Amino acid sequence: MVNPDLLFVITMEKGDLVLVDYVGRANGDIFDLSNKEKAKEEGLDTSQLDFEPVPVLVGEEYVIPGFEDAVKEMEVGQEKEFTVSAEDGYGERESEDIETYPEKEFNKQDVNVSVGDTLMVGRRQGRVISKGSGRVRIDFNHPLAGKELDYWVKVLEKVEDDEEKAETIFDYRLGHGEIEFDGDTVTIIHEHDEEDHQHELPDQLKDAISREITDYTDFEEVVFDE
Repeated sequence: MVNPDLLFVITMEKGDLVLVDYVGRANGDIFDLSNKEKAKEEGLDTSQLDFEPVPVLVGEEYVIPGFEDAVKEMEVGQEKEFTVSAEDGYGERESEDIETYPEKEFNKQDVNVSVGDTLMVGRRQGRVISKGSGRVRIDFNHPLAGKELDYWVKVLEKVEDDEEKAETIFDYRLGHGEIEFDGDTVTIIHEHDEEDHQHELPDQLKDAISREITDYTDFEEVVFDE
């Protein structure tokens, strides 16, 4: 039981940012978790894992809908267990997201495809589910699509400070580079070779970072130094 004296009641609104710990299970098996003590309780090897609280920026799809809906009803310090339906999770499995490709197309790129491999085709990630007769079938459904998911979640804190909020958005959306603050302006430094266009930040990503920081903090401008 959570000590009521430790609870700080919050009313979740669009743009509120909280940090949570969680354990996610599908069919009883853990597929992801953020809490080291919980990992130890489950007998997992924690030496190769990173454990960091997960940000939930309400209304911005940082997490699946069912997860966000549950967190919006929680309080800082509170723990909760809940189940998310496939519809409110990663969606139902769709047969049209299973596609067949000629194996020779992979051979041309010196890619040796095996059943169970995860690979990128264009901008989509899929898993090889069969191979034979010169054909490769790839499932682009999310691995958790069609599954009911069970979660344990604890809300650790609500982020109020504007700089910390901007840093959290920056870390979630980008995760590398540097962020600096000067008055009402946020500068995000992303260094790359001028000729290496593959590592340029997509406009869509820059727009998302800029909008979230200016909409949900008092900063007025986001500048990208590339």
